[in-house]
Amino acid sequence: MFEYCQEISKFTLKMSQIEVKAQKLRDEAVKKRNANGFFKTLFSKSNDTIDESIEYYARAANLFKMAKNWSQAGHAFSDAAELSLQNESQPEAAVYFIEAANCFKKCDTSKAIELYQSAIAIYRDKGKYSSAGKYHQVIAEILEDEYDIQEAVEHFERATEYYKQECNFSCANKCLEKIAEYSALSEDYDKAISIFQEIACFDLASSLLKYCAKQYFFRASICLLCTGTDITKRLQTYLNMHPGFEDSREYQLIMCLKECIQDEDIEGFENAVRKFDSVTHLSQWHITMLLRAKNRIQDTPDLK
Repeated sequence: MFEYCQEISKFTLKMSQIEVKAQKLRDEAVKKRNANGFFKTLFSKSNDTIDESIEYYARAANLFKMAKNWSQAGHAFSDAAELSLQNESQPEAAVYFIEAANCFKKCDTSKAIELYQSAIAIYRDKGKYSSAGKYHQVIAEILEDEYDIQEAVEHFERATEYYKQECNFSCANKCLEKIAEYSALSEDYDKAISIFQEIACFDLASSLLKYCAKQYFFRASICLLCTGTDITKRLQTYLNMHPGFEDSREYQLIMCLKECIQDEDIEGFENAVRKFDSVTHLSQWHITMLLRAKNRIQDTPDLK
């Protein structure tokens, strides 16, 4: 136990020493930044002083990262980014904004989102749409974790648009899947069905992804069950598009559940879902939507 405490003490001392060194580098960055007057440096033709200041800020930030002082690391990277912008080096600024955001992501998500958006603006202006999409997706995932679903969906939608600008359909479809899931959960079934069908059609066009199409037809079919409409024609359309869907366990489950709803057979519905889940694990989204479909049986007035 004593040896363990000694090791912890040594580690803490080492981290403290690293932070001291980082602070000295940042102080040096400030001196370089203000050398001969900041505004004189800013408007002079030589950017050597600014370059040196950026370098010191970056070195300080990396040391703060080593010490796991995420806030100070983020601020130092952010200062490096702002100076890079003033130095008309937008690509370098974007990299530092991302580094800063990654640090703040661990301690201040609002600040992280602000900095990711600064990088996105640069990538958008430079026509680097996949990079812009990537960080809209990162923001969406942060907001997901904070249960701000409406804002998260908006960023997933922006990410999708940017990915499609560069024909990055694989990444776009991952975002679309999230949008469809949340649309279904908010009972916007038409939007969810349309998106799931879109992804399925994309997969069918690829020999490598063709097998995955059944999962999206399955999801669309579950949404259809929740609408309470006759799904026979739509299912036939799916079979025409993907004949292999008919032999899948997913299709067989949908057909069984369709009959259970028609016969108001709650027990049969539950048994079918339980049997399917024992072989192929259902996600929380699937379970939530299937419960809604089952509730349609319970909500159906007894006309007998």
